[in-house]
Amino acid sequence: MWRTTNADVIQKIKDGTVTLDDLTNAGAIQLGLASGDLAAPAAGCPITGNGCKNVYAVSIPDVMPAAYITWFQAAAAARNAGKRLPTNAEWQAAALGTPDPGTEIVTTDCNVSTGSTVVTGSRINCLSDVGAFDMVGNVWEWVADWMPLTGSCAAELFPGTGDWNCLAGPVAASGGGTGALLRGGGRNGTLAGVFTIAATISPTNGTFPDFGFRAAR
Repeated sequence: MWRTTNADVIQKIKDGTVTLDDLTNAGAIQLGLASGDLAAPAAGCPITGNGCKNVYAVSIPDVMPAAYITWFQAAAAARNAGKRLPTNAEWQAAALGTPDPGTEIVTTDCNVSTGSTVVTGSRINCLSDVGAFDMVGNVWEWVADWMPLTGSCAAELFPGTGDWNCLAGPVAASGGGTGALLRGGGRNGTLAGVFTIAATISPTNGTFPDFGFRAAR
């Protein structure tokens, strides 16, 4: 998540050619690194996403992934970059083949049990069949789909994976609500994985240090 009004950098973001040097040399400000930094007046991206026009989703290696972000902020940043949040099905297809060792065997595996977020692309073995990095662990990822808020978890989709399956049914009507799907898991040990899925959180919630997203064209 980067804030900029530089027209040349914005065009490179939309073209998918922007580099970290381009962003820093233009004075772009990285956001999603601390609770509330996106919604601060200087950033201008409230939790509703309304008016969030100068913050862009950028996919580059060797930076901290954005977190502390609501579904609405993620959707706005993806839109500004000429992208969108992937559907649940698209996310699943892109993630297939990502190794799921349960806990890190070496520091090149997916970041599922360190307790701390690491920079993007630094876990070189955490790569899917189609070349997508970090789809397991590090930060949970919002996807486009919503459903009734889930109140509990069920058995894993594939026995032996240990992947969290928190789509066990809606919460009681008296305390119900809307959930947005989160995928991949964060630093959740064996619960994180290619088939990890949850709808236990409202799309308005941006208080967690391990809620992020990725964007698709």
